This record gives sequence, structure tokens and C-alpha cells, in this order.
Amino acid sequence: MKRPVRRLSVVGEGAYRDEAEGFLREPGNAALVSRGRPRALLIACPDGCGETLSINLDPRAGKAWRLYTRGGGVTLYPSVWRDGGCGSHFVVWRGTILWCGRFEEDNREPSFDPALEPRVLAAMDTRDPMDAEALAQVIDELEWDVARAARRLVEKGVALSRKINDAVHFIRL
Repeated sequence: MKRPVRRLSVVGEGAYRDEAEGFLREPGNAALVSRGRPRALLIACPDGCGETLSINLDPRAGKAWRLYTRGGGVTLYPSVWRDGGCGSHFVVWRGTILWCGRFEEDNREPSFDPALEPRVLAAMDTRDPMDAEALAQVIDELEWDVARAARRLVEKGVALSRKINDAVHFIRL
């Protein structure tokens, strides 16, 4: 089995899929399809299976991922999970690919800024639990960074977490 790549690199942009796909040379390469606004992100599957993944970025066309280009690399939210084919499931967080299920043993999360914790704690409610996505919107941060900060706050005993409708929610103590 090939070793999966651990970085996602945006290597080009095109107005249409065939133009953008021409930039994909190796696993982990990505190209943006953009016509006035981002429409899709094409990714050469980072597990090396040879497939091209098309990630919808346009909410007008159905379920859409959010693409962020801040924080030292591309971030996608939520995770990318192929139902068929190779079955890859991974997170793209500040250009780093974190594998879910397979290949996890070599995962390395991006560096953490402890200054984020007080901001996340301040955004938490004391009565109504919020998931990381909602907290991230309140403080305009990346969902993956907020989720990690919230988990650390739970470990420190200043917040609680609980699962509600298949999502982890947080509440300030």
C-alpha cells in the first residue's frame, strides 16, 4: 500500500472542471474551480488511489463545504469522506491532511495557539450548548481550531461537552 500524503497544496485555478483538473499532477494536489466565486475544489485523492475528488463549495448547488485560506494553508470544513471508491476520510486543516480511520498513526495536527482558549470560553454559553461550528462563527475562527480549544477547555474542567444529534456541543461551567 502506498503511503498517503499529509499535505494539501492548491496548485492552480480554472473556470471549469476540465481546466482545473489539468493542474492535478500528484496525490494531494488541489485546484479551485472559480467563476466569479469559488464553485468547487478538485483534489487528487491524497491516498494515491488515482481518483479526483470534487468538493462542492457553492451552497446554491446543494450541500457545500466551507473553504478557508487563512492560518497557513487551505482548510475545508467539514471533513471529506468518500462513500464509495477507496473510502478515504480525512480532514484538511491549514494545509495538513489528518486521516480518519486509516493512516491515523502518523497524524500531526497543526500548531496550537493557546490564546484561542479564552476567546472560545468567552463565546460559550452557560445554558445553551454550542457546537464548534457555531462557536467558530461567533469568534470568526476555523472550526477545527475552535474544536481543539473547546476540547482542551473540557480537559481543564472549565467547560463540559455532550453529544447532541451526532455533534459534540460545549457549554461553559
